[in-house]
Amino acid sequence: MLSHIDRVELYNFKSYAGNVTIGPLKDFTCIVGPNGAGKSNLMDALCFVLSPSATTTLRGKDATDLIHRGAQRKECAVTAVFCHTTPISPAATATTTAAGQGRDTEISFTRAVDQRGRITHKINGEPVDDRKYLAAMSKFNVGTRVNNFLVFQHEVEAIAQKKARELTDLLEQVSGSAELREEYNRCKKAHELANQELTTASAEKRDAVVALNQMRLHKKEAEKYEEVLRRIGEERRDEALVQLFYVESNLERQKQELHTFTEKLTALEKSIASDEDIRKMKREYAEKHKTYLEELKKIRKEADTLREKHNTLERIKVSLNHLKRQHEVKRHGLDNLMKTEKVQSREVQRIEEQLQQQKAILMAFDERCKKEDEEHMTLSGSLTAEQLSEYRQLRKEAECETVVLRQQMERIKRQQHSLVEGQKQCTIAIENVRSQKQELQQGVQRSNERVAELKNRMNDLQDTVQELTSNISQKRADLSQKEKRNREREVELARIQEQLHELRFMKENDKHGSRMAGALQALRALYGVRGRLVDLCTIPNDKYRHAVTVALGKNLEAVVVDTTETAISCVRYLKEQRLPPMTFLPLDSVKGKEVNDRLRTFGGTCKPVVDVIRYDTAIETAVQYALGQTLVCNGMAEAKHVAYGSEDGERFKVVTVDGSVLMRNGAVQGGLASIQSRARKWDEKKYEDLRAARDRLLNDAAGGSEAEMARTQCELRDMEARLEFTHGRIKVIAAELQATEQKVSNMNREMKNQENEERAIEKRHSTYESELRRCLHELQEKHGSIMQVEERIFSEFQRRVNIPNILELESHEAQILRERAEKRQQMQLLVHKLEISLEAEHKRIGMQSIDDLRGACVRLEEEIQRCEQDLAAYSEIVKTAEKKQSQSRDSVSEAKVQLDSLEADIRQQSRTSEQELGKLAQARRGVTALQAACDTLRLQRMNILRRCQMEEIMLPLKPVEARGVKRSRAAESGALTQSEPFVLPEDAPAAAPTKQSQPSQSQRSAATREAQVVVDFSDLPEPLKEAASDRTHLAAYKQRTETLLENLQRAAESLAPNLKAASRFAGSEDRLGSSSAHLEEAREKVSKAYSEFSKVKELRTQRFMETFEKIAENVDRVYRELTLSTRAHAVHGSAYLSLEDVEEPYLAGTRYHATPPLKRYMPMELLSGGERTMAALALLFAVHAVSPTPFFVLDEVDAALDAGNVEKLANYMRKNCNTTQFIVISLKDQLYHVADLLVGVLKNKQKETSSILTMDLRGYPF
Repeated sequence: MLSHIDRVELYNFKSYAGNVTIGPLKDFTCIVGPNGAGKSNLMDALCFVLSPSATTTLRGKDATDLIHRGAQRKECAVTAVFCHTTPISPAATATTTAAGQGRDTEISFTRAVDQRGRITHKINGEPVDDRKYLAAMSKFNVGTRVNNFLVFQHEVEAIAQKKARELTDLLEQVSGSAELREEYNRCKKAHELANQELTTASAEKRDAVVALNQMRLHKKEAEKYEEVLRRIGEERRDEALVQLFYVESNLERQKQELHTFTEKLTALEKSIASDEDIRKMKREYAEKHKTYLEELKKIRKEADTLREKHNTLERIKVSLNHLKRQHEVKRHGLDNLMKTEKVQSREVQRIEEQLQQQKAILMAFDERCKKEDEEHMTLSGSLTAEQLSEYRQLRKEAECETVVLRQQMERIKRQQHSLVEGQKQCTIAIENVRSQKQELQQGVQRSNERVAELKNRMNDLQDTVQELTSNISQKRADLSQKEKRNREREVELARIQEQLHELRFMKENDKHGSRMAGALQALRALYGVRGRLVDLCTIPNDKYRHAVTVALGKNLEAVVVDTTETAISCVRYLKEQRLPPMTFLPLDSVKGKEVNDRLRTFGGTCKPVVDVIRYDTAIETAVQYALGQTLVCNGMAEAKHVAYGSEDGERFKVVTVDGSVLMRNGAVQGGLASIQSRARKWDEKKYEDLRAARDRLLNDAAGGSEAEMARTQCELRDMEARLEFTHGRIKVIAAELQATEQKVSNMNREMKNQENEERAIEKRHSTYESELRRCLHELQEKHGSIMQVEERIFSEFQRRVNIPNILELESHEAQILRERAEKRQQMQLLVHKLEISLEAEHKRIGMQSIDDLRGACVRLEEEIQRCEQDLAAYSEIVKTAEKKQSQSRDSVSEAKVQLDSLEADIRQQSRTSEQELGKLAQARRGVTALQAACDTLRLQRMNILRRCQMEEIMLPLKPVEARGVKRSRAAESGALTQSEPFVLPEDAPAAAPTKQSQPSQSQRSAATREAQVVVDFSDLPEPLKEAASDRTHLAAYKQRTETLLENLQRAAESLAPNLKAASRFAGSEDRLGSSSAHLEEAREKVSKAYSEFSKVKELRTQRFMETFEKIAENVDRVYRELTLSTRAHAVHGSAYLSLEDVEEPYLAGTRYHATPPLKRYMPMELLSGGERTMAALALLFAVHAVSPTPFFVLDEVDAALDAGNVEKLANYMRKNCNTTQFIVISLKDQLYHVADLLVGVLKNKQKETSSILTMDLRGYPF
């Protein structure tokens, strides 16, 4: 060992006053002393002078706290004198080392604190700065990187329990790799930034290349896209012009027809007379119908009121039943209580009789005692005064001699008395227990009877609940069905009213039609005809109504009969009754052409008329006769093509859905106005059926269905109330049953407790009897002893007074008095018990409860009487309301009859002028239809223009002033060159609704809407004008154009061009050049940063791994030496270090594991305190072996060690003290008795200072 601490000099440091020298220190020095003597202050001194960087571990707020409090000069200093031994010559190194001789050099290191707290440094007495001080210390390998030579007590286990990352930091400090941490982080960050910059530059270049290629493609696509858009615009403009040309042509034709119909309408209005009378009758009908509806509403309100009264009546009934049941329950309880009261009254009378008897017995006993005292001789009556005085003197003498025996006898008597009292209490307790048991048995019997009664009532109520539940379910089902029928009736009525409103049709009832209907009804009754074709056939699709009407023609109202004879009979009947003629179709003779299936294969909308109607197969021949092979088409063009366009020249009869008919000879007949009146006949039967159904539903609603439903609801609510009340009673009875059963269970349990208590009391009574016999025996023995003494004392006196046994006389008197007292006490106790029982029985009678129940019964009877009065009064009210409702129903029926009569009158009055009104209505409908057609066409034109504006389609427009001449109306010939004047869409007002009665106003409104702009069709090519000549050509043109536009649009959508591609192409080329240059710069920067980072990383890893490998190699060796058993050398522990990251270990944790001898592996925190201390010391010694210092200072590191581990630690230090100086503060004799030098620290309490004693132990054996 070349260097060591020779001595330590203290000056006013903490508890060391003045100059104190500790040393010379040996290779193995132990510092001992009691707690508080100053050992830790010596440790602080070594830490202060040897480790300037560890001043934070010193105990004190600032440096002035290190100065001794009693020092005259407020300063302190600590000097550590190092002794460095150098061999004389290299050749003699081994010799000098072995001999312990050489050239010694002393170096002193001093640190001082002045009164201001400033710290100064000195080397060999010369002041130096802290940097030179640390440099000089580092020559001895002290304070270079980590202070591993100073180990405090509180740091030992902390070292073993360090986390993996903390151990890595310790290894970095020892190895010096921590010095490269900042440089490593800087280079790593620079490398990462360079990589990020390179990644960004690469991405920028890729983006620039991609963007350049994309811009090149976008440029080509944009050019192609513009060409497609130009073609789309041209096609849309031509399509809009064709549609506008078609609309303008149709508008001109509709205007001409409107002018013609307007003139006809004016002529008809002048020829028709006024219908004021009919309107008056209709007003009267409306007023009466309103009154009829009000009466119906009134009936419904009365029905609601009657329903509420029924509900009130049912509630009164429920309340009355509830009150009667309550009265029955109260009355039953009162009867039970009265029976109980009678039984208790008899019991009270019996107890009172017993009480009187006992009192009489007690009085007789007192009188008997007085007579016995007078008759018998007593001691005071037999002796004279002198003898009595002598007797008393002798009594005192006898009492003095027998005082001890009498005291013992009194004690025994007290025991006997207490035992007798205990026996009496046991007897009374047994009687009470038996009485309580009897009462409990009676209570259990009564409760069981009550339980049986409650169960019977519960079963009855459950049967009632089951019956009520079944009845309620049935009533609810009935009510649900009635409500369902009412809802269905209301829905059906609303549907019928809606259908009647939609029809807006009043059946024609002119004189001719009425006669025809009557005749048809008579024929059905006489001959059984089937009916008219219009009534026997139905048209599922109303679109074909006009077509079927035209196709049937005169056979529309033809009557179908079964045979020719029936037809002849019908004709004869019509002639006889002078009725209008009818057309008859006998099924046995009419022959119709069956529809050829080939006609169903023409395609389009063409089909046979027979296929669009429904009829019974029994009249199929009549239908075939009436319709034949007539076909129906939707449009006129298609009808013409089907009728006359066959290749083989065959022609067909075809009708259109608007009522036009194309005959085989080429004639075209029909017209919408002439067909509508005949088509209404399809609605006659439907209208009559709907009216009949409506009247039937109204009669049902005004009938008794609502009242019946109200009664059902009242009955249902009554049963629900009864069910709810029954459920409530079941709950109450169930609760009472449960409480009673619980009461029975409690009483049975109490009876068992009473039986146990009775057995315990009887056992205690037996114990008292045995004890009483013992006491009686002892009492007799004591009494015999006393009698012997008293006989000896009283023998002479008895002889003189001539009384054979004066003691017996005295005892006899005392015995009689005691017996009388006991007997009197027993009789008084019995009287007291009877009085208590009498009072208890009086309390149990409970007259107040009986009075309360009687009052409750009286009140319930009064409430029942009032409720019955209310029930009678409300029953009369309900009967009156029902009678009133019946009268209201009769009045409503009369009003309905009057309404039907007035309606028949209105029809009769309307028959005469109905044909003229029908013509007028037909003309007005024609005008209205034409006006609507014109407005529709104008709206179509406006929609086309709006669409053109939204799609930015430019149309050829010119002001109306620029036309020069009047616009031609030859639209049908194709000579139209411009449109009707109109307003532009953004300025157009809304079209005003047209009125049938004001065609002139509609025309004026249309005229005001004409503006100063027209569409110019002069540049429209002739092929496009031909395409707009009719609907078929226009549809074909639109289909072609739409197909072309869809193809162009798909082509445009597939292109998806970038319209700014041309301007961005040059910018993409410039961006590609700048990104390429930036990429090259980034690559050079990454290469340079990676080179610098690799150098620092390799150096840091090398430093760390070299130190780690050395420590890992030494820690297991040191731990083996520390844990090596002194008895069996093969038994030792093991320890090792492991890295979490081998590539860069300083970035991860280092794990330290130690396994004590003869133990399995377990985590460090599960080891004991001593085991953790040994593991921590092994790690410290291994670190010290890697980074050695000349000395090792330890502060009570053996505090947590047992004697065996302390001995092992001492052996290790003894073994290695030749290479390292150990300075140990310890209180364990197993450690300090093997040291070379013992330094004792003692406390001077008077001066509050510490002193030092040293003792060299090298001359003593271990």
